[in-house]
Amino acid sequence: MKKNALLLAAILMAGLVGGTNLAEEPTTLNGEFNWTQRGTKGELEAVFTPTGENSWDVAFHFEFRGEPHIYAGTAEGNLKKGRLKGSVKNDNKKRTFTFDGKVKDGVFQGTHAETTGGKPIDTGTLKLGG
Repeated sequence: MKKNALLLAAILMAGLVGGTNLAEEPTTLNGEFNWTQRGTKGELEAVFTPTGENSWDVAFHFEFRGEPHIYAGTAEGNLKKGRLKGSVKNDNKKRTFTFDGKVKDGVFQGTHAETTGGKPIDTGTLKLGG
């Protein structure tokens, strides 16, 4: 139930922020993150809501240190193959993270970095789908 409420909130937020037509279907990819600087791994759910051709609002749902989080932002790329990259902000909008990688056969593998101070600092890896 809690997961469904978070998903609905992400879909509504994506529609309000990005001007998305809510009739378009979001795509959910499940996977995992590895935050190497913190020595933490965990499950990750990414909800991609289309805003145009190869353009998405994205919300990452995960738990970190026992607390639920939603990092939301935008992404560019194809969810089936090729490069996929984006930028999201943490819950309180004070920290910015980027992700970048490749999708092959519907599976994304890439890296994430914090860019809050202007210079990207690698924070770990992501795998979604498959």
